Amino acid sequence: MDTLRADAVSAYGDVEGTTPTFDTLAASGHLYTRAYAPSPWTVPSHASLVTGMSIDAHGVGVNGRVVLPQQAETLAERLGAAGYETAAFSENALISAAFGFDQGFEHFSVRTAEEQMAAEQKLVIDVVDELAHWLQSRDSERPFFVFINLYDAHEPYEIRSENPFLPAGTTTADARRIRAGGRTSHLICDRLPAKGHLEILQGLYLGEVASADRKLKAIHALLDDQSVSNLITVVTSDHGEHFGEYRLLDHEFSVRDEVLRIPLLVHHPDMEPATLAQPVELRDVARALLGWAGADFAGITTPGLEGIQEGAAQAPASLFALYSDTRMQLPQAFDAASAQQVRDFKRQGCSEADRVFGDMVAVTRYPFRLNWYENYPSEFFDLSRETGEPLGREARRPQLVATLEREAQQFANRVGLGGKDAAEPLSPESEAALRSLGYID
Repeated sequence: MDTLRADAVSAYGDVEGTTPTFDTLAASGHLYTRAYAPSPWTVPSHASLVTGMSIDAHGVGVNGRVVLPQQAETLAERLGAAGYETAAFSENALISAAFGFDQGFEHFSVRTAEEQMAAEQKLVIDVVDELAHWLQSRDSERPFFVFINLYDAHEPYEIRSENPFLPAGTTTADARRIRAGGRTSHLICDRLPAKGHLEILQGLYLGEVASADRKLKAIHALLDDQSVSNLITVVTSDHGEHFGEYRLLDHEFSVRDEVLRIPLLVHHPDMEPATLAQPVELRDVARALLGWAGADFAGITTPGLEGIQEGAAQAPASLFALYSDTRMQLPQAFDAASAQQVRDFKRQGCSEADRVFGDMVAVTRYPFRLNWYENYPSEFFDLSRETGEPLGREARRPQLVATLEREAQQFANRVGLGGKDAAEPLSPESEAALRSLGYID
């Protein structure tokens, strides 16, 4: 469920009624309360999700790289080799062959950037309908692996005929009056809307989350009707979303908790229900699925999700996430001045205090996190506190801060943050997809 922050899921207790399907699955499965993405945007997070590789290993999202390398072995490739029939259905044009995500899939259905622009709407393919058709034609003698990306929660947020999550006293007409429902990713820093406007946007977003959850219900019903006794369902996200925190909207220019903490559940009919607090990474999903399927997971170093017990909360090791400010390499037709203008357009109203320029690394050793910045002093957080604000020097743990600072710097050096490594130019198809989604203006 693309762009779904954990606290927008009602199973986590911060809102009511947004995700009844997710909640039902979680109540009889495993709900992970501290799952983290390796990046605040789609392509690098999905690269880790489908390969089990860390972001520094696959390199997607670093210094302009946006295409999954062919040598990165995917879940679909490994499961296909184990005899599984593989299919993908994506509402997100970034999760497509243009970015290398078709590797290993026998069937891949995706809305393209061209289709989106021609239709002048966010969603084009009917994932539920296409899945139903594929299930009718699949080989019933083979086990199957299905990957689905639901794009509802990504901006722009639709103004629906009924919007039950709008603030009390706010109507659909009010949302239209402030021109909600359009692009929001440039409304940051000095352009940030007023509090009431932000609350309307967040209400529309929660309506989109509910829409994705309704699709989840239909999808799970179709898959559960395949006369299989051991259907494993994993529901998660690739990143979250800002709604005014730190003067930000959308999910760019940040490694804060709002964009890194994601929902995660695993459901199996024979599972004992559990709520699991031990921090896990998005890439743990691939290792777990391969283990459960009896497929090869050689070379995947993460421990997966097995063996986690209720009550455990300490991270077994430092978890890393990054935002690379040279997020994509523009085609050669763009000169340096044009590329800089595109990259900085959204940040024209930002100052040094907003910390939105330069590379960023988050190191989480729960309950603590250090956010390292290329251009600013680091921030230190206690994630167990409800305020979400960085700790002042008087509340810090100097030795731990120094350790995490060193780990962040070593990670940044190892990955090559700062634009030291050149990346391949985008293909015209990749550029069109990024432009249609607002990543290139």
